Amino acid sequence: MSHRFLTARVVVAAWLYGHAALSAQAVTDATEPAAAGLWRSFLEVYRKESLEPLAADVLDEKARASLIATAGPRFRTWKPDHNPSFRTMVAEMATSDGSVTQFDRVEETLKDLLPKIDRYGHYKTASDIAQLRNALRQNSGGLHLALEVSPDGRILCFPMDDGPAALAGVKHGAVLLEMDGRSVEGKSLAALQFASVGPPGSPIHFKVRQPHGKIEELDIIRTDKPVQIIKMVENPLGITLRILRFDAGTAKTTKSLLASHPKLGRLTLDLRGNSGGLREEALYVASMFFPEGTVLCHFSDSSGPGIQRDGNEVTLAPTSIRILQDQRTASAAELLIAVLKEGLPEKTRIFGTRTYGKAHSTLHTLLEGGGEIAVTETRLSTAADQSWDQTGIPPDEANPTPTR
Repeated sequence: MSHRFLTARVVVAAWLYGHAALSAQAVTDATEPAAAGLWRSFLEVYRKESLEPLAADVLDEKARASLIATAGPRFRTWKPDHNPSFRTMVAEMATSDGSVTQFDRVEETLKDLLPKIDRYGHYKTASDIAQLRNALRQNSGGLHLALEVSPDGRILCFPMDDGPAALAGVKHGAVLLEMDGRSVEGKSLAALQFASVGPPGSPIHFKVRQPHGKIEELDIIRTDKPVQIIKMVENPLGITLRILRFDAGTAKTTKSLLASHPKLGRLTLDLRGNSGGLREEALYVASMFFPEGTVLCHFSDSSGPGIQRDGNEVTLAPTSIRILQDQRTASAAELLIAVLKEGLPEKTRIFGTRTYGKAHSTLHTLLEGGGEIAVTETRLSTAADQSWDQTGIPPDEANPTPTR
């Protein structure tokens, strides 16, 4: 299986001019080549990689609708059929209003369009990415904190265990209200991410509404210490592995830790807050518990359906497997849980709450111009072809797990 779905690639392409006559202003717009390349590279990635791409005419019509929706009051009366194609509409808008570049209009369109045509789709602007990279180059201090936007538009906080935000008192699911005295309303996640970066040891002031409803103001001290992705704790009955996400090398580290305990007793996999990562890494962890050649899961991508078999000669045999999960356990982490629960039903027992429900993997790709697109590229299911998409994986026992 390919490692493409969380890697970055640059796709370079040329623009095909629309058949409508363009004015001198539109033709000479200095941003036109950049806007053209951005749109064309988006189309190439979307058509090649998307699991369920829309027909070209439907996609173009939806893009025109998003362009109008984000173009401002001057174009409020325009309809998607005002121009025969998205690219000619962008050019005509440049003729009518030169205060916004064509490149910016295409970026705003992609931001609005992607979530509407792909449940897990999104677009990060070139400016947001550049600012975050610049902030990280200048300062290495961070908060070890994940931020997410809720369906109702709130910014939710999910601190990593033992990180600065958690130590300062930010609870999982707290609503972020202010950063350093400034409201976060209307701010993009990218903007909040680079605002949180600063010199190690420097403070940042948060105002949050904790899950229990109390509003608190907290000072968080930035750190440059790396996140510990995997933690192992030994106890008299066995070991507990806490896996925060599945990055490159996660499976190798897991294998090394488990191999140091050839006579495993009870194995606890703590996957709470693990939002996924590289599915190959999660499958490699799963393969350690099954005979070589065992069918682990089914998948389907733009090239058609496929089967993933165990290719690992190592087979571990713990006496039991306890899995801790919560509502933020998603994607690759859910895949691991589903494979273990279905393949080892007598040994595996799940504790906590129902998982997020994402049985897809997502491709993140840089486009020409520096922006980044995310599109759903693969659908996943168990060896018995059972999916947990949108339903999540239910626990065997609800909430008997320690709180964080």
